[in-house]
Amino acid sequence: MTADPHLSARLDRVAEKLAVAARRPGKSVMFGASAHRFELGPPLPQTEVAAFEREHGVSLPEDYRAFITVIGHGGPGRWGGAGPYYGLHSLQDWATSLWGMPDSNTLSKPFPAEPGRVYSDWPTDVAPGDDDEPYTGTLALSDQGCGYLSILVVSGPARSRVTDNSDTSTGPTFTNDADFLGWYERWLDAVLDGATYFR
Repeated sequence: MTADPHLSARLDRVAEKLAVAARRPGKSVMFGASAHRFELGPPLPQTEVAAFEREHGVSLPEDYRAFITVIGHGGPGRWGGAGPYYGLHSLQDWATSLWGMPDSNTLSKPFPAEPGRVYSDWPTDVAPGDDDEPYTGTLALSDQGCGYLSILVVSGPARSRVTDNSDTSTGPTFTNDADFLGWYERWLDAVLDGATYFR
């Protein structure tokens, strides 16, 4: 588990809600749920996550790290396991949202966007060259469909926040959630309330 009792309580609550969602009778009405069926793969070993962090020169946000090492990781769906939209990507698919090929410092280089910041011409303002990467410091969380993804900021001023790979000129749209677990639990609450879509 985790040494932080508040984080442990949040993980327990999320695990309980996920179990309830998976046991619901009949077909779920939530968009994307048929892809993952509310199933996650087994948690990743701490050693594997630590090796990933060393390789990329980052420390994953504590709540996300705890989720993938305690509750589960990846899953049976084409795009991953139980989660918003078509499900949570595995950690190995972290670079799905990038425009180009990752290098050794792609994750450790800060993501330039942050909540409340408006750009005049995203992503040209932050990645003016043909080979520049606007989504440094982020990892892909979930495929929303039509090429859009939810992403988690792991480096930069918005670290721990969830946003998207927006193609609007004003820049990415951040959720109001404080962190990954807040975003994930809000999705579970929507599922349990019978919602058909999550945003």
